[in-house]
Amino acid sequence: MIAPSADVSQRASELRQAFDRSFAETQHFVPIETEDFLAIHVGGDPHMLRLLDVAGLYSDKKVTSLPSSVAALRGIAGFRGTMLPVYDLAALLRYPRAEAPRWLAIAAEAPIALAFDAFDEHFRFPRAAIASTAGSDSREHVRQIVRADHWVRPIVHLPSIIAAIRTHIPDATSKKEQ
Repeated sequence: MIAPSADVSQRASELRQAFDRSFAETQHFVPIETEDFLAIHVGGDPHMLRLLDVAGLYSDKKVTSLPSSVAALRGIAGFRGTMLPVYDLAALLRYPRAEAPRWLAIAAEAPIALAFDAFDEHFRFPRAAIASTAGSDSREHVRQIVRADHWVRPIVHLPSIIAAIRTHIPDATSKKEQ
């Protein structure tokens, strides 16, 4: 039998110690900041909604029409015992008004629902994939885009949509009681 050389024994000992230390040392990971989105279609075009801006997503809800001077208002719908106004997201984004949008998203910031054509799926992107549209001739309520492998989608800025809707709602405190 051949005796192991001192170099091989020492190297094996060093490897064992390194292996044991790897379990004792704290692992340091740098988390990648991400954002979640809902991929949707509005006016036939792909868009994104930030998941943080959405409180609920519904399909095939009955919307009762209301007479209104606000062209984007489709009517009202019931959500768990609460009636909410439903606005046509296509009309708010300056597309032709959708004929019969199937999907409704409830805004997290305000008690309104937004109707749109199609829901594709949920995506999570690193913040590095999000870019500003400043300086471009983008739509009024689109301020950022998401860049993925082989496509780009505009992100609908729901706070500006809600602000636009609020400008069309008369302030109840300014009305004189009769």
